[in-house]
Amino acid sequence: MKNDLSVQFDNLNKEIVSSINARNYARATLLDQARQKILHELASSDIQGVDAEFFSILEQSARENSKLIVMVEQDMQKISGETGRSIRAQQAYSRIF
Repeated sequence: MKNDLSVQFDNLNKEIVSSINARNYARATLLDQARQKILHELASSDIQGVDAEFFSILEQSARENSKLIVMVEQDMQKISGETGRSIRAQQAYSRIF
């Protein structure tokens, strides 16, 4: 059972990375919710039964999450800047005409 959760958790991590790389943030959010549910189930169960592989996967996930957070924040700043420039251009255009 615990090994099955390790596989599910690892697969979710890979899908989250793929979704974020594709800028599909809605899907990444849903996958993250499923991943959090697995963590909650593990925290509510006998932690002694969790295998070392899961903790290794969890550590790798934490490292990947840190990188993904930076990537998403940079992307959101870029989108915000582009949106601001577009709005200012539209406002300038509407003042001309």
